[in-house]
This record gives sequence, structure tokens and C-alpha cells, in this order.
Amino acid sequence: MNTTYILGLFLLAITIIPILLLNLNTYKKNKIIKKELEKLGCSAKITKQDYWNGYLIAIDEIAKRCFYIHKKDDCCTTELDLNQYKDCHIVTSRTLDKSDSCIELIELVFTPKNKQMENKALVFYDADSDGFTLNGELQTAGRWNKICNACLHM
Repeated sequence: MNTTYILGLFLLAITIIPILLLNLNTYKKNKIIKKELEKLGCSAKITKQDYWNGYLIAIDEIAKRCFYIHKKDDCCTTELDLNQYKDCHIVTSRTLDKSDSCIELIELVFTPKNKQMENKALVFYDADSDGFTLNGELQTAGRWNKICNACLHM
């Protein structure tokens, strides 16, 4: 009887602990996002956000503002007023080998309404600093392309 209880508690712990760890991880990511946005000094109402591999992107769809933070060696912070841009698209740079091609860079590029302004690029993956293995960055860039374009065309 005691072994049954011990085995039951052990199985319960094995199923509950991963769920708690996932929730704790999400909480930490949200805390990081809020802390970084507070450093920017903004009081935005973040409606969507993503954090991956030292990159952070968030959007305030009401005020049409996009926030991007790249935390690698040096912290690169960008705030975009989406009212100044007409669209965005994904740009991937590849190297061609004899047998296949490798993605070197994935960027979300914003095209401004004003012709005198330059395009603004947000890096989602850089093989030089992120390693040679993609880990969902192309899908994340695609998702944010849809989010930002939807916000731009509201």
C-alpha cells in the first residue's frame, strides 16, 4: 500500500513539474520583456510579444508601435512608429554551396511611406552570432510579418 502511494506521488510529480517549469519560464520571459520595455521608458499596452535566442519583439497594436530588442554582446533597442511605414516583408540572405544553400540572415524589413527615409530592418536570425542551426526563426519572422502588416493596413 505504501509503495502504491509513493509510486502515485512520483507519477504525479513527473507530470506536474514540467507544467510548472513551463509556466515559470513564460513568467520569466514576460518579466524580461516588461523590464526591457521599462528601460525604454515607454508606457505601451503590449498586445503581442515574442522572445527567442536573445531577441525580443513586441507590439502595441492600438498605438501602432513596434518594439525590438536584441540582447547579445551589446543591447540594440529599436522602437518603430508603424504610422510612418507602408508595409513590411521578410528578407532572407543565403549562401550557395555546391550541394545546397544555407540561410545566413533573416530580417523583417519595413518600407517607409516617406521616400527620404531608409528601410528599417529587424534581425530575426544571424548565422554569425546565433550559430548555424535555425530554431523556428523563419516561422517567427513569418508570424510577425503578418502581425505587422495587419497593423500597418488597419
